[in-house]
Amino acid sequence: MKTILTFLFAILCTTGAFAQTTAEKVNQKVKDKTTQRVNTKTDQAIDKGLDKTEEAIGNIFKKKSKKDKKEDTDANANTGNSSSGSSSSSGNGAQPNSFSDFVAGNKVIFYDDFKQDALSDFPAKWNTNGSGKVVTVSGQPGKWLDITHNSVVNPVIDKALPENCTIEFDLYLQVSGDRQTPFIEFGLTPVKDVMRDDLFYKDKFYVSMNRYNENDGRQLEYGLKDPVGNKNDFPLPTYSNKVLHVSMAINKTRVRVYIDKSKLIDLPRALTPELRNNFFLCNMYTVPASDLGVLVSNLRIASSETDARSLLIKQLMEEGRAVTNDILFDVNSDVIKKESYDIINQFGDALKANADLKIRITGHTDADGTAAKNLDLSKKRAAAVKNYLTTNYGIDNDRIETDGKGSSMPVGSNTTAEGKAKNRRVEFTKL
Repeated sequence: MKTILTFLFAILCTTGAFAQTTAEKVNQKVKDKTTQRVNTKTDQAIDKGLDKTEEAIGNIFKKKSKKDKKEDTDANANTGNSSSGSSSSSGNGAQPNSFSDFVAGNKVIFYDDFKQDALSDFPAKWNTNGSGKVVTVSGQPGKWLDITHNSVVNPVIDKALPENCTIEFDLYLQVSGDRQTPFIEFGLTPVKDVMRDDLFYKDKFYVSMNRYNENDGRQLEYGLKDPVGNKNDFPLPTYSNKVLHVSMAINKTRVRVYIDKSKLIDLPRALTPELRNNFFLCNMYTVPASDLGVLVSNLRIASSETDARSLLIKQLMEEGRAVTNDILFDVNSDVIKKESYDIINQFGDALKANADLKIRITGHTDADGTAAKNLDLSKKRAAAVKNYLTTNYGIDNDRIETDGKGSSMPVGSNTTAEGKAKNRRVEFTKL
């Protein structure tokens, strides 16, 4: 009997201990859950406050964008061009672009399309603190520089950029399933050698593009070392697996940035002379690391000490001849690139303003390909420019003659990218 009572007492003690332990666990769980819910509410309140702040900042920049758009529209109205539609990439019946005041510099300082570089090599005219390689992109012409994760690259230029210059390049925003897209950054820095000096600890002007394939997560920011603002309403996801053309205009302290011909950034007091020491592109360090590289091609840096528009028309009217490398075409094609419309529009305006003016348009090419094909291509390109002017400005056919010289009259070496860029030109002659 004594043994049974001892056993029952032990059971009761164990049960009591278990009940006590269970009660303690429940109490602790309640405390933990309460803390978690308080933290969640606090985070939500903070997020809500940050959302309102970001919205307020975003509204400021949206208002500025509307002003810029109005200024661009007003400027277009002053050219005598009645078209307000979006531009096309075709030279046949294309409408002049009314959303950009960008004019490329007329003296080429640096140009690279990587034609001279072997695939899988890092390009000879560039520098890096990391790695990259020349590649081809399915469905896209030419070669591209693939910049790997956590790598900065820059073109090797002996001198600082001029006070007035332009920078243009193509980005291919590649997307591949669930693979991590790169965090793209480009801009200006005082660092002259990115391999020996870390530009992220220096002043810089930058534009960054992150999560560009996500409708709800995309980021397009800009700043001076630290963020200044954003243009997150720009439709970056629509450029997934497409080419995005970037243009920058530098005028002393002022910098303007155009994305696919839309002027997104215009900062009149942003730059210092030191920031013109170097131009850079970067595949930013992220966690997790990007699986895909930053793809860039067709970098063109040119001086614009004299406004290319006024200079060309002045030369035509006073000297009887004007030549430009800024009327660009698709590769091996007579299709005019839309970024060339602003230059051609100046000749359209001159023809409209001077009823007695007659001109000859002559096309020139580099020496890639056969002489016969280059001759035919140069004639077709001259004809495409004429067609643009007659279609969009109502100029009579008999006021414009066309001709082509192919690669027979080079003005630069056909063995370098810079020389070939100079040879691809359009000449206007007053008759």
